Amino acid sequence: MAFWKQAAISMVLLAGFAVGFALYSYDSDSIPWISWGTASASTPGNGDGQSAARGRPAPLVVLSEVENATTDDFVKSVGTAQALEKTTLYPEVSGRVEKINVSAGQRVEEGDVVVQLDDYVQRFAVERAHLLVEDAEAQVTRYEALAARETVSDVQLSNAVLELSRAKLDLREAEDALARRAIKAPFSGETGLIDISAGDYVTTETPVTSLDERQTLIVEFRVPERFANQITRGQKMVLSTPALPGLSISGEVSGMDSRIDTASRTMTVQGTVRNDDDLIRPGMSFEVTLSFTGKDYPAVPSLAVQWDREGSYVFKADGNMAERTDVSIISRRNGHVLVSGDIAVGDLVVSEGTNSVRPDQPFRTPDAASTKTDGA
Repeated sequence: MAFWKQAAISMVLLAGFAVGFALYSYDSDSIPWISWGTASASTPGNGDGQSAARGRPAPLVVLSEVENATTDDFVKSVGTAQALEKTTLYPEVSGRVEKINVSAGQRVEEGDVVVQLDDYVQRFAVERAHLLVEDAEAQVTRYEALAARETVSDVQLSNAVLELSRAKLDLREAEDALARRAIKAPFSGETGLIDISAGDYVTTETPVTSLDERQTLIVEFRVPERFANQITRGQKMVLSTPALPGLSISGEVSGMDSRIDTASRTMTVQGTVRNDDDLIRPGMSFEVTLSFTGKDYPAVPSLAVQWDREGSYVFKADGNMAERTDVSIISRRNGHVLVSGDIAVGDLVVSEGTNSVRPDQPFRTPDAASTKTDGA
């Protein structure tokens, strides 16, 4: 077959396909050279949700009322627990360990002797000082009696009193030296590991043990700077730790830093937690949650929110017409979305059937469709 015949047949087939597609897909009024004898495109709709252009029914949608909801403003951070009081015990003087009175993890009270160093020399010094004080006191007593009879001069009596004062100072110094041979707990708490043994020679740089008061713990954490003005002393906080899964611990804010860290743009916050059951240990990590007073926003069903290149929006009902309304998403909660925009509590929005709705086009609701069917 000649090429021009093949081309002619192809053009005829393409033209027939185009005409058939147009007849099938478009309204008669959208093709000016085809007339079906139906209503023209300029005929207005009948106001019951029917499409006037093609006689198709308006899309069926479900409307939902806009509700009021309050945001759950909170901040979560990771903190570390530390003892309210903590220290590492060191000897105040050098010496040989004579006795260790506690074991690791034992609770001690303030003033308890944890480690005793050898103190023989110091005890002898205290006894000698006591003797000197007693002798000086007896000398003063004799001089006072003689001075009453004017047997000794006032200068001699004054010297005796001065010697008594010196003897008492020497006694206090000897007692202080003796007391320093005992390493005592400066406050009540639990001891840590003890790395020395009886007979070891220790110096002022030898760590003996740690001491932590953990009945009340401090948890230190950081919060973003935008929450700095909302945190108050005494504010409640909720804590959880991987070491105690499923356990929720209550505490309260006890202090805040006076400035924002310019590197991280955060503020350091401290909170206190009671540890009466002794389940928490210093050094544990915690997830800390602080809650704040929320704000009220309109809430719409999640399915009502749509997106396009211009952002998020909803279809707000204006009678039986759909009005596109741009919104900003604030937060999500329990199947609803809190939004801000030209929308108010009590408005109706399209929550189902949004894909078939177009801006400024009519729609039907199940109630309206049911009413029309009953009337027919």
